[in-house]
Amino acid sequence: MIDIIAESTMKIWDWAALVPIVEGAGGCITDWHGRKLTAESDGTVLACASPSLSREALTALNAPS
Repeated sequence: MIDIIAESTMKIWDWAALVPIVEGAGGCITDWHGRKLTAESDGTVLACASPSLSREALTALNAPS
């Protein structure tokens, strides 16, 4: 099992079918800023097993380097 996936070059056809599956299982799938994925999304995709894991991952992805 995988609890988190962070991808940076995905196209709509790579993630569109996964949104209802991930969300239906109780997970979250957004861009790296926590925004809902749309056809205009920038290619960053964060899929997490739970909302709490998503919040932690978003904090890490957006932390200053």
